[in-house]
Amino acid sequence: MRAFIAIEINDEVRKRLVEIQEKIDRTKSAKIKFVEPENLHITLKFLGEITEEQAEDIKRILESIAKNHKKHEVNAKGIGVFPSYNYVRVIWAGVESDGEIRKIVEEIDNAFFKLGFKREKNFVSHITIGRVKFVKDKVGLMLALKELSNEEFGKFKVEAIELKKSTLTPKGPIYETLARFELQD
Repeated sequence: MRAFIAIEINDEVRKRLVEIQEKIDRTKSAKIKFVEPENLHITLKFLGEITEEQAEDIKRILESIAKNHKKHEVNAKGIGVFPSYNYVRVIWAGVESDGEIRKIVEEIDNAFFKLGFKREKNFVSHITIGRVKFVKDKVGLMLALKELSNEEFGKFKVEAIELKKSTLTPKGPIYETLARFELQD
């Protein structure tokens, strides 16, 4: 099964991000596949294909990692891109006050490296909101995105880390939570 580790966001932030997706779409400057509202999240680590056996090991590791971290609030703010404004492939919303998220990622990275997974390079806390298929108006897209670089999307509480299964379909991926591990109060 195809899997990843994620943090969910709240409905208020989700609603604001959908409004921003619509605003970006109205510019008609690029063909963008926007992430469905129910699929918006922070990816901590993409695992790719894993076996049922690996999933059980992963659950045990995540359960122990969750016990080392406290629930906390973060702020979703600003639009950014990967890899660069010259070549936009992914459009994302930023996550501020993410020191604790970075610690969780570092711990996940260390534990999963021992299981044979690749290390993360330069982790950036973000919520992917769209994937650019092709750009019609590079300057128009860049201006629209730069205009949103300080936009506020709201605060949300990081309460748990989740192991998710991703099933690819012609209409887009379907995500299913396999296990949820609450952080400490």
